[in-house]
Amino acid sequence: MKKTHLLIMCFLLLPAIFRAQENVNEEIISKVAEEISSAEENATVLESLTDKLYELESDPVRINSGNFRESARLFFLSEYQIRALTEYVRTNGKIVSPNEISNIRGFDVTTARMILPFITFGDTHGALARRLWFRQTMLTSISLKPGTHDTTAAGSQIKALTKYRIETGHFSAGFTAEKDAGEKFLSGNPPLPDFLSGYISYTGNGLIKKVIAGDFSARFGIGTIINTGFRAGMSVAEPGFISSNCEIRPYTSTDENNFFRGAAVVLGGKDAEVTFFASRNRIDATTVTDCDSVNTYIRSLYTAGLHNTPGTLLKKDIVTESAWGINISGYFRNFTAGMLFTESTFSLPFMPSKSEPKDIFEFSGRKNLLAGFYYSAAIQRFILSGEAASGTDLHPSVVQSLTFVPGDRISFSFLYRYYSPAFCSFHGKGIFSGSTPANEEALSGTVKFEAARRLFISAGSEIKRSMWVKYLANFPSQSIRSEVRVKYLSEKLNIEALYNYHLSQSNLNELTGMPDIKEMKTNSFSLRLKYVPSEYFTSVTRADMKICTGNEAPGMLLSQDAILRFRVLPLRVWFRHCIYSTGGWDTRIYIYENDLVNSFSIPALSGKGTRTYLMAEWNIAGRVGLRFRYGITSKIVNADVEEFTDEIKFQVRVRL
Repeated sequence: MKKTHLLIMCFLLLPAIFRAQENVNEEIISKVAEEISSAEENATVLESLTDKLYELESDPVRINSGNFRESARLFFLSEYQIRALTEYVRTNGKIVSPNEISNIRGFDVTTARMILPFITFGDTHGALARRLWFRQTMLTSISLKPGTHDTTAAGSQIKALTKYRIETGHFSAGFTAEKDAGEKFLSGNPPLPDFLSGYISYTGNGLIKKVIAGDFSARFGIGTIINTGFRAGMSVAEPGFISSNCEIRPYTSTDENNFFRGAAVVLGGKDAEVTFFASRNRIDATTVTDCDSVNTYIRSLYTAGLHNTPGTLLKKDIVTESAWGINISGYFRNFTAGMLFTESTFSLPFMPSKSEPKDIFEFSGRKNLLAGFYYSAAIQRFILSGEAASGTDLHPSVVQSLTFVPGDRISFSFLYRYYSPAFCSFHGKGIFSGSTPANEEALSGTVKFEAARRLFISAGSEIKRSMWVKYLANFPSQSIRSEVRVKYLSEKLNIEALYNYHLSQSNLNELTGMPDIKEMKTNSFSLRLKYVPSEYFTSVTRADMKICTGNEAPGMLLSQDAILRFRVLPLRVWFRHCIYSTGGWDTRIYIYENDLVNSFSIPALSGKGTRTYLMAEWNIAGRVGLRFRYGITSKIVNADVEEFTDEIKFQVRVRL
């Protein structure tokens, strides 16, 4: 087995002889998605990210508009970069070349190249003319694990997804249908897929900015109260994409609970916008009935979205959530501010068990009314952004960030956040590192430095405490995270070295003696090399090590990727072979994998084994794309027994 692994690694490191045309846009989309996912363990939240990137590709940002809201559509830029870009156009006039972008304060050559597929140097009329064409897009994906047989499942083990979108002028419409593995393909009366979502949307340039009927996603301010899309990564060396921009957009993802179903309207002028929305959506929940079988209560929300067993089918669409909201925002040259009011009412009251101390601050009742204020201000080389929110019980949340750019090659960022143990936001995805935006206070700082023309160094630290008990910690606990990243970026070779330190506290589960605190210290090292000898071959090598205090052996991973493109055939091939060995779950290693369009894979690798996949894409006349992926994982169990699991995925994407 060792000889086989070495042969595979050596073969993949050889230069390729194949040539073909590169799809630049999709390569950059994959790069952005991987960068954001580096701090996100849940792959499902990345789906909305990809949808937004493809929307930018089809309707690029008009960077010469000099409008903050238009520039802020480049959501993966920092608040400082968005304001610097807007101010540059207002002061110096129109940008005429991509090279000019790299000279703007806060930008570099790599960032300028990354945003090129998503921007246009033309005016509003040119962008609108491109949108007058009648366009259709359909994507269908099928996934299957051949060795999986579950006789208790309600349906087949096939996972199927279909997305359709049609656009013409200011109007667009679409639907999403999904069936997870083990779910019935069609059920109910009338028979429908397990999850079905749809919308009709209008986007205008006058008083009416946007109207959506059907399913929609929303984000206001930093996202503490409402953000049903993805949230910024929490890497302390790369603090993510903190922006106070607001948006209402059609919902095209497959999270079956965290979205709105109803109608939304955005009205506005040059410097102000008002958003109204109303929603009535059926969501999943775990319910209980009191001892006399008269009253039913919500014990907790069920967010997995799987309905493949009799128990999970009982949780499906059992609760109705009615929500409304109004957001008022103002956009000025160096200042942005807004206020949000929203209320959610549930058809059944929440009644948590309260059997453990961590449940004391859980939400109870039927209604949750929240109000918040957010702002962003630019003062020369400083950017201040913040958000404060609270419910009627006056248990607040506060987020405040400061960015300082003293020179073109260095920047400092500081972030403070406080979430009361009783703060509750059902649709909030703000800046937090736990499972919910509650019960944490943290202070973090980051420095980013361009040490040389192609050498970038970033480092950051965070101190966090939980004011009340939480899962696996029956005491107020604290944690420390530190991270250092070093990147060398050139035309053909990219090298990134990453070091991460994490100290956390939890219960020391000893059978005898007094209860005590367990401190877990984790040191992680990662080295990633990307080599592009030609535009038709890419090699990516990654090596990881993770060391934890305790008796667990270190976690180690070695991965090799090859991406091939051919000169004549419209064909691309991805191949990866990965070897991993970890002492247990504490030393698990997450690794991003290329997958089907709108599908993501970030497996947690633990134990000992290998993971290999092959994916191929065939584009027919630039209109039809076929993508096939086969993956196999081997894992050693019981010392000598090796188990194999495989997965087959197929996708058809049509653009007309």
